[in-house]
Parts: sequence; C-alpha cells; structure tokens
Amino acid sequence: MISKKTNLKNYNRIQAPRQIILPLDFGLMINENEPVRLLDAVLEELDYTELLHLYSPKGRKSAVSPVLFFKVFVFGMLEGIYSLRGLQRQCDVNLQYKWLLQSFRVPSHMAFGRFFKRLTVPVLNNLFAQFIKVLSEYDSITFEEAFIDGTKIEANANRYTFVWKKNVIKSLGKLKEKLSAVCQKLLALTGVDASALGDTALLDYLSKECRDSDIAFVHGTGKHKHPLQRIHEECEAVVEKRLEYEAHLGIMGERNSYSKTDNAATFMRMKEDHMGNGQLKPAYNVQFAVQSEYILGVGIFANPNDTRTLIPFLQQLEILHGRKIEHVVADAGYDSEENLAWLDRNGYLTVIKPKTYEVNKKRSYAEQIGRAENMQYDEAKNEYICAKGRRLRYAGTTTKKNSSGYMRESKVYQCSNCNYCSKRSECQRSVAEHGPMQSKRIFIADNYLKLQEKNMQLFSSPKGILLRINRSIQVEGSFGVMKEDFKYKRILRRGKENVYKELLMLAFGFNMRKLHNRIQSGRLGTRLFAVKEAC
Repeated sequence: MISKKTNLKNYNRIQAPRQIILPLDFGLMINENEPVRLLDAVLEELDYTELLHLYSPKGRKSAVSPVLFFKVFVFGMLEGIYSLRGLQRQCDVNLQYKWLLQSFRVPSHMAFGRFFKRLTVPVLNNLFAQFIKVLSEYDSITFEEAFIDGTKIEANANRYTFVWKKNVIKSLGKLKEKLSAVCQKLLALTGVDASALGDTALLDYLSKECRDSDIAFVHGTGKHKHPLQRIHEECEAVVEKRLEYEAHLGIMGERNSYSKTDNAATFMRMKEDHMGNGQLKPAYNVQFAVQSEYILGVGIFANPNDTRTLIPFLQQLEILHGRKIEHVVADAGYDSEENLAWLDRNGYLTVIKPKTYEVNKKRSYAEQIGRAENMQYDEAKNEYICAKGRRLRYAGTTTKKNSSGYMRESKVYQCSNCNYCSKRSECQRSVAEHGPMQSKRIFIADNYLKLQEKNMQLFSSPKGILLRINRSIQVEGSFGVMKEDFKYKRILRRGKENVYKELLMLAFGFNMRKLHNRIQSGRLGTRLFAVKEAC
C-alpha cells in the first residue's frame, strides 16, 4: 500500500513499486528522425580546439565537457529554450537532453552561465564559420547570393531608463550659467574675480581658501554654514554634474540615446506599438544574411535604420567566412549612394530596391513638375527646361559630407528668375521656406544616378526578379520564424557582446532546425524558390 504522507521531500519513498526496465541507454528511446540525432552528428564534425583552450588544464576539471555544454545550448535554441534555468530543467526531465549530455550529471543553471560567460566572440565566430562550412556539405550554401534584412528586437532594459543626447547637451550648457553665478557670489564675498577659471580650477582654489581660512565644513540641521562653504558646495555640484554629463556623452558616442540598464541599447520606435503612441523602447537593430534559408551571419547595430549597417555587416561577413558574397540582395532601406559606391568598388553585384521604386509607379509622381526627372534636359547646353519653358542653368557643384565621412557631389541647376510664374506654387512646394526671392534649384548627383542605373539593370532582369522574390521569402521568413515559431521577441542578456553571442547561438539552432526540416521534406539542394507564373 502506498503511504499517504506527502510532506516528504523525497517522493521516491511514497511512489508505487516499479520494476526496473532495461536497457538504460536513452538513445534507444529516441526516434530515429529526431533533430537531436542530426544535431549531435553535425556538431561532432566541428573542431573544438579553440573552445577547449578557454579552459585551463590546471585546477579542478569541469564536470561536463565544454563541447557538451555547447551542444546543449544549441539544442536549447533549436527547441526554443533560451533561459539557463530552462536548460537545467530540460536536462533534468528530457530524455533527449540526457542523451546529449551522455549521462553526465545535470549541470546547474550557474554552470551554464559560467560556460556562456567564458565563451568568447572569436571562438564562437570560429565555430559558426566551421558550422556553415559543414552545412554547405549537406546542402546548397554557395555564397552566390545573400539576402540581407534587419529587424528591431527589444533589449533587456527597463523602458524608462532613457538618456537623451539633446537633453544632456542642453544641461551641459546650463552649467556655464551656474558656474558664472558661483563666480559672481565669490566676487561679492571676497572681491576675487575667478571668471577666467574653469570649474575644476575654481574648485581647487575654493578648497585652498577654505583650508587657509580654517573653515570647518558643517552639515545637518541647526548648523550654520560659512558663505565660502556654500560657494564651495555649489562649485562642487557643478563639477560633479559636468563629469556626469560627459560620461553620458561618452557612453552614447554617435547615438542620440541609450539605456541606463543596458548601455549598448538604443531607444528606437518599434513596429509592435500596442499603445499606439509611438513609444520608444530600448532595442537593437539585428541584421541577418540568409542563403538557402540558412542564416550566414548576424549583425548587431545601434542604428535605428538599415542604411548605415550594410557596409560594416558585409565586412564582418567577409572576415567571418573568408570569402565574398557575389550578389547582395536587399530592400529599399539599404539604397544610398555611399552603399552602392562601396559595393561597386569592392566587386559586389547588387539587387537593391531603389528608394523611389514604388513611388515612381504612381501617376502623381509623374505629375510633380518640380522634379528633375519630369523636366526636359538640353544635353547640348547642359540645361533643364521647366514646365513653364524657363531654363535652369548649371550653377556649380556642391560637396556634402555625411556623418560617416562620405563625400557626395551634386551639380546645381538654378533658374534665373521664377517671379510671376503661374506654376511656382506647384513647382516649388517649399517656396515658403526659401522665401519669395529664391529661384528654383535642383541637385543632380551624377555618380548616384549611374550607380542606380547599373543596379536597375540586374534588379529588373529575370534573375533579379527571382532574387527579389526569394529575399522576401527567405530573410523576412527567418525573422517570422524567429519571432512567431521560436517565440523569440526580447533579448535576454545585456551588453552588445552578450547580445551578439545569444543571437549567434540562436542562428546555430535556427540552422539546425532548418536542415532537419529540409531533409525531412526532401528539399535539400533547393537554393531558390521558383517564380510562380500567373494563371
């Protein structure tokens, strides 16, 4: 009879008697087509020398091999188990995890945490590059094209811990007024003009004066402070605030904001806006490069938009895999003169959607008479002719430098006189901004136009159409699988390095799941989805 006492922590003492069943090999209880078997076989082909070098041969040996830790981590990502306690729980109760651990003692969540902390980015990059090479032996990864896109993922940071650059700069400017007020008080008290001193030098001077005058600093209620002590405290507060604001700007760098709980996170406007008020949340811009439905690389950026991420991301991929991608396929968010010029200079073929591609299809675009594209061009005289028949003559060349240092040249064409033009309000929509005496000007970037024309030749070709369709299926599909199927919508770790490691681990799991699905569905070797013809 089973005991009814349930206050015992050891439940073995109250369970019904059971016969021990042989065999005890967990592998015999796992189906032949389970992804854990494929994962173990594929990851066994990697060289773990660099990973093992992270562990010293001296001292206490790790209870579980780092290789097994790595396999369990990747399998956890494949199964959608992202937390350390979740991994520990699965190793306790799940036969597949026990088989992967080779019957070693279940590690604690702290042991998993120590492994992840010790795992460095170079070692993980090395393993991922090997992993992609092994996958290319199983399936069609050829680096012939890469579909690139980005998404914003919320960081593990509190939502109201923002620091805004504009506010910091404004507050930093106000400190000058406060310091000036301190100098005025000192002048009124001692007759010393210290306006030429900086805040630190003034604080040193006040400290010396207080010591020389034997002024004892007092604090608390009922204590009477010496006027010089009050001035000293005000100056000290100014110095502390200046150092605080400068620290904020140092952390921020080129960004406009950051979070106090995760300094690497930047406040961005997310697509998931449940309140409908455009609330900014701390997030990372995550870039994926995908081919044959496999993730080839992951990029973590603080830029809210994708334009400035393309060049560093491609450089990162080239270093990671030691080879270039032939065709770069991306959406309109990556279209810029700087990007196209860099890609052309480095031998990449581009299938990048132009910014104005969708707008150009609309009739309203062709009716905008103020656009240079809708004006006549007199090539012999190098002049544009507006809808009213007036000529815009070449007025010179301007060069603008953007925040990344790229120099963009544009030719300026200007009309000699736009007064009394009946189409002026239609042609110059921003006439109120320029004023009534400003004549019509247009800017023509010849280099950008040539690069766009070269890009459009491949973009509009049958191959370009095939690649564009696959971009929307493969790379956008990878984000959909990650967010909806894997339920990965918020980063768990803090700091750019930890976030990168977490997402690269996720890429391991994603690719293993993709390989399993393609094997089971008989789709190995299928690199691109075919274009479906309309009936």
